[in-house]
Amino acid sequence: MKKFIYGAIMLLAVQTGFAQTQDAKTFVDNMGMKANIDGVKQQILPMIDTAKVDDFNKEFDALVNGFVTDFSKLVDENYDAAELKAANKKFAETKEVTVLEPKDKTTFEQKAGTLSNEVNMTMQGLVMKYASAEALQQAEE
Repeated sequence: MKKFIYGAIMLLAVQTGFAQTQDAKTFVDNMGMKANIDGVKQQILPMIDTAKVDDFNKEFDALVNGFVTDFSKLVDENYDAAELKAANKKFAETKEVTVLEPKDKTTFEQKAGTLSNEVNMTMQGLVMKYASAEALQQAEE
């Protein structure tokens, strides 16, 4: 009987953790972050060597997916689960994004800034790796 109770408690804990993580992911999706980054990709694509576009797309998409996942985890850790759930519900009903405050704004901003800087540096590296010689030369001028 004890094993059953402990198992049920563990299952509930895992489901609760997953639910909050899913709420964080949904909240980040509702913010339109991925769509904004895809807009940046469209600006970069003309610079990419046409023979390397497929490889660039694979690496860029993996970078963006990783960033969205990491940012979702950051949101999950720093926002109230009930507020995320309410914001997602409001978005589903009205398509209006709710502005929420993290539990510790300074820490959240530092971590988000670090994450953003890492992605920006990696993105620059991808451009350098896959851009055509002409595009790089034009960028230097």
